[in-house]
Amino acid sequence: MKVSRSLLGVAAAALIAAPAPAQTIEMTLAHVLSDQSPYQVILNSFKELVEERSGGRIAVEIRCCGQAGNETRAIQSMRTGILAGAMVGGSTLETIVPAYRVLSLPYLFDAKAQAYEILQSPMGREMLDLLDAYDLHGLGFGSIYERSVASVTPVTSVDDMQGLKIRVLPTPGFVEAYNALGTQPTPMAYGEVFMALQNRVVDALEISPDAFVADRFHEVARHYTLTKAHQSTTVFVLSKAFWEGLPADLQALVQAAALEAIDIGIAAHDRLAADGLVTAAAAGVTIHEPDLAPFAERARRSWEVILKDQPEAAHYLARFQDFMGR
Repeated sequence: MKVSRSLLGVAAAALIAAPAPAQTIEMTLAHVLSDQSPYQVILNSFKELVEERSGGRIAVEIRCCGQAGNETRAIQSMRTGILAGAMVGGSTLETIVPAYRVLSLPYLFDAKAQAYEILQSPMGREMLDLLDAYDLHGLGFGSIYERSVASVTPVTSVDDMQGLKIRVLPTPGFVEAYNALGTQPTPMAYGEVFMALQNRVVDALEISPDAFVADRFHEVARHYTLTKAHQSTTVFVLSKAFWEGLPADLQALVQAAALEAIDIGIAAHDRLAADGLVTAAAAGVTIHEPDLAPFAERARRSWEVILKDQPEAAHYLARFQDFMGR
């Protein structure tokens, strides 16, 4: 059977006019914690929500456990557009965004609930918007890790902190806080801490109760003191280039899904933190609950040093204090 040239022309024209199938947007998200962590809970929930609601227009891949490098490397990868997004600690971001140094002040908040109230308010959204100037885009503040002291010897008062060699996060807010408390703050890679405690290279570390148990520090540090010096923030961050490359409808979808996923992750983290204390106590760890007023009084002496030459951070401190009625 012969097909006329006119029919072939019509068919060819129809093929040209037909819309091309929508291309799937690949979204790779990373974090440094385990695949059982609240970070993973947030990103798993986000993946489910986004893939379902976008009808396949976005496909999310999650890389846990530092597969994309440490947080500093992940942030750099986002800023250059290599990585779409990540869950990172606010303390890591403070090396890039000066205003974020306020979030590492010891005893900044009266309690974790107060930290959530502030960071989920319009003021928190304003702080997220600061990231855009650094080639990043903030979707929301995530779980807050209430960090206390796990130690080989008991810490029942601020006097027991004197001379204690303690592993801390390598940021001014943590180093100076523990200097003010009279310890010997010792930054070191997280992966080295277990053996350092075992060999008494350090006497203690500051850590949240869920991580204390999850990473088995309760096997070598038999005391856990609820000092609650830092309400350590976490942030769901995207590459600004990735964010700006999304159509407006997908931006709205991604933002809404992120906030829902964060709520799920916060609830999971609160359960893990409470369970961590129960598990540690059941394993024979002594849980100490000292009067925190002397700890706060000494630690807050570090604020002036931490905020020196940091006007952006000092600006937010004043606003936080006004919000808290101090």
